[in-house]
Amino acid sequence: MHLTEINGLPCYRSSRLGQFPEVAHGFFTRQGGESQGPYESLNLSFTVGDVPGRVAANRRRVEEALGLEGLASALQVHGRREAVIAHPQANLENEVPEVDILISRRPRLGLLIKQADCQAVMFYDPRRRVVANVHCGWRGNVQNILGEAVQALRARCRCRPEDLFAVIGPGLGPCCAEFRHFRREFPPELWSYQVRPTYFDLWRLSQEQLAAAGVPRDRIEVAGLCTRCHPQAFFSYRRDKVTGRQGAVIALI
Repeated sequence: MHLTEINGLPCYRSSRLGQFPEVAHGFFTRQGGESQGPYESLNLSFTVGDVPGRVAANRRRVEEALGLEGLASALQVHGRREAVIAHPQANLENEVPEVDILISRRPRLGLLIKQADCQAVMFYDPRRRVVANVHCGWRGNVQNILGEAVQALRARCRCRPEDLFAVIGPGLGPCCAEFRHFRREFPPELWSYQVRPTYFDLWRLSQEQLAAAGVPRDRIEVAGLCTRCHPQAFFSYRRDKVTGRQGAVIALI
């Protein structure tokens, strides 16, 4: 994964997805937008207290940077539900309710996941020409949302796990993912991902859950960037509490 700039917006791009010219994608940073205060500057969430007009303007910047006709996003709830998106949202504030897995075959429609420590995990099936974007926080890991996403792609779009590419974006790293009450937050089978007392490697956990779902290990990419450790690049709820949300977008073009 490497840092680049698209039409003035800094973002990280995947080497795995970069080999497919028919896919547009970017893990955007917090830089390059219009928001101010704790939401400075490319906040893409309407629900954190930012001025809606600035959020809408920030989303238009992302849309234009990737050459898209629209974005689709959800009111993310740390659940396991999926939605297949066929049309851009007429109103950017009218997000899909209670969904954390977005799937689409519609060209130039960007699937947006918002995060401030959770992972955005992108999927692409070059055989079926399907993209997906998943909001995966630690609660999602506990529920194995990544395994659920692979199953949803199989059921909804006839994707085979072995055909998928998956990219785990920036998120809370093992350096900062502390869970003092992990015995009641994580089931015992996940305790082995503890790297030192009360700290967990959620990146490795996501990798292992993808592999267990059938995604080939050589098709899984991990950004390895901790959102809490990079205040100039990323919003972080763990670090700041009142903060914005950066976005990860994938689309067919």
